[in-house]
Amino acid sequence: MKSRVTKITTLALAGLIGGALSIAPPVHAQDSTAGQELHESGTSVKDVGSAPSVKAAGGDVGDSAKHAYRATKDQVSDATLTTKVKSAMLTDDVTKKYTIHVESDHGTVTIDGAVDSPGTAAHARAVVANVHGVEMVKNHLTWPTSAR
Repeated sequence: MKSRVTKITTLALAGLIGGALSIAPPVHAQDSTAGQELHESGTSVKDVGSAPSVKAAGGDVGDSAKHAYRATKDQVSDATLTTKVKSAMLTDDVTKKYTIHVESDHGTVTIDGAVDSPGTAAHARAVVANVHGVEMVKNHLTWPTSAR
């Protein structure tokens, strides 16, 4: 009886291992921004070897890497600015009462949401404009028409 349990366990284990090995790995393991940039620029490892100028191909790769770095840096900068603006609005006695959506893009901050009056919207805009790094404020705040 013990040998039968061993055979079943061994067969089950062999089936699991065989199943795990039959899973195909991803064809393109590098789906990074830099990899996509490289693909879009038309430069590949084959092209570098057959290119008339290896320096030109190296320059394209370098440009792709720089572009990927700058895009990542811009995303981090935008996220940092958004956090600073949200913090300023949450520490302000007037604006902390409202749910205001904040979005940043290269120093331009867009605020969106509902407040109680045009005065509150203007105050929120001033709070955002005073945050270091804000270059422009797009104020899309709304208020009830009866508050005019």
